[in-house]
Amino acid sequence: MTYPPQQGGQYPQQPYPQQPYAQQPPPYPAQQPPYPQQPPYPPQQQPYPQQQWVQPGYPPQPKKRRLLWLWISLGVVVVLAGGVGITGFVAPGFFLNKNHPVGAARTLAEPQFMNELLGKLNVHDLAGAAAYVCASADESPASLVHGHFADPNVGHYRVREVEPLHEITQFVHVDSDYPGNPMPYSATFMLRQGPDGGFCLFGVI
Repeated sequence: MTYPPQQGGQYPQQPYPQQPYAQQPPPYPAQQPPYPQQPPYPPQQQPYPQQQWVQPGYPPQPKKRRLLWLWISLGVVVVLAGGVGITGFVAPGFFLNKNHPVGAARTLAEPQFMNELLGKLNVHDLAGAAAYVCASADESPASLVHGHFADPNVGHYRVREVEPLHEITQFVHVDSDYPGNPMPYSATFMLRQGPDGGFCLFGVI
């Protein structure tokens, strides 16, 4: 098939030959082989321990409660130890108890103690009477005895009244004859009870 010549000196257009279409690849198979099953991963461990949050208003955890009771018990022990220390070493001083006669290792019951002490005073044995003074007395035994019983005109001491025991102190009221004076000489013996239950002379008022 030929075309008439074109005017204007143009070359006739040649038709391009038709190229055959590229051959299409065969279709994929309908089913593909399954992928191999992966082994399960081990569970991951948490790097930090899980904390339990306590909302305000709830009771404390048992561990904190045990710690609180520990501190409370320790405080009670400290208070009790302080009380024992004060009463034992300061007042009345159970651990430093010197309520025993300076001339004897033990005290005597009140009736026996007064009989022996007044027997020494009635014969003006001041050195013997000083042995019945407490080691805890405010005065020295010689000063206490000579300050109250040195007058040789006073004699024949006798017990007039014994007051009930005031904690560890016993008051004994004593009278004595005084020649030339119609009024008897009176004094109050202040006795202190020792750890063995007996007494010694603590002072005279």
